[in-house]
Amino acid sequence: MNEIDFLSTVLFYVEDGYPLPVAFSKAKSTKRVKSNYDDLYEISRKLVLSYFSLNGKTRRKKVKEFLSMDGVNVGLPAWMERELNTLIDIEKYKKSLVNGKAQWFRVNRILADEDKILKSLEMKGLEFARDPDFPYIYRSLSKDVSKTEEFQNFKIIIQDKASVAVVEALKPKEYEKIYEMASSPGLKSQLIYEKTEGKVELFLAEIDRRRLDKEVDLLKKFGVDFKNVHFVNQDSRYGSIRYADAVLIDAPCSTSGVISIDPSILLSLRNKSKVKQYSRVQQSLLEDLFSIKFKRAVYSVCSIFPEEAEMLLDKLKDMLLPTDIPGSKGYTSFESGRLGVRYFNFVHKTEDFFIGKLKGNE
Repeated sequence: MNEIDFLSTVLFYVEDGYPLPVAFSKAKSTKRVKSNYDDLYEISRKLVLSYFSLNGKTRRKKVKEFLSMDGVNVGLPAWMERELNTLIDIEKYKKSLVNGKAQWFRVNRILADEDKILKSLEMKGLEFARDPDFPYIYRSLSKDVSKTEEFQNFKIIIQDKASVAVVEALKPKEYEKIYEMASSPGLKSQLIYEKTEGKVELFLAEIDRRRLDKEVDLLKKFGVDFKNVHFVNQDSRYGSIRYADAVLIDAPCSTSGVISIDPSILLSLRNKSKVKQYSRVQQSLLEDLFSIKFKRAVYSVCSIFPEEAEMLLDKLKDMLLPTDIPGSKGYTSFESGRLGVRYFNFVHKTEDFFIGKLKGNE
């Protein structure tokens, strides 16, 4: 089996709606090639990034065209290119998609001593840099941290800097009641618990029971004591929680902020319908937020589109607060963009993320 056949099979599954990691795994199960699969995965990632720039009428012709190219020609759906071109440096954005995203990690201080873990990683030849903004997270400069024993034993947590910034914006305090409206997979929940040394009451809501079960299992492995942790299987748009000191809405979204990791997302963005669909869900979550009493809230979304971020929060101008964490300003044509924070892969080597802060209604 040659490389062209394998990559054509990857495209078949991507076009069928599978995320790239799943599409690649399915291709591996049916097509055997004499290649390094790590290298082949990277070729597959760049192939899918180029998908909309390829003229071939068949998958095989697209693959041949891609392999004959000098470099990678990132293709975006036409509407996406037009919109982003008015908001960001589109060429830097495309280049960052090709280069991929940095891997960020932190030590799980519930289970491990940070200095000992870092020393162990250094002895294994891993190189990493401490982040100047949030000194307990690190950017990997060499090997994949997920392949270490420390990660397998849950003593290291891989979490993007932008995701960590969301918790920093929330500023959780000991003895508070904190409500996460869409808490899965649980990385932010663990960090809130860790930062408050477990002296916090968490209400973690998730609509999908399977995702909630996975979150429970993961937090248990991370060493979280469930004494003051409440798991709620609910649609938070119609929630049962009526009071919280702080509310975190890490909203379900188009996931356009992780295209560099999974470029198959581009195919789900052929038109704007997915963004509009999630914008309606996010609007419902924000509306439900004000049906409860709270002191402060943070809204975050892993999307590069203002329809899922600034455009929504601009409807709540009277409730906006400055998001006082390091980062870039949001899209400044919006008031919430001037007060909020954005993270960009081409600036911060992170996922593309928006974070906004709201004052309470108590």
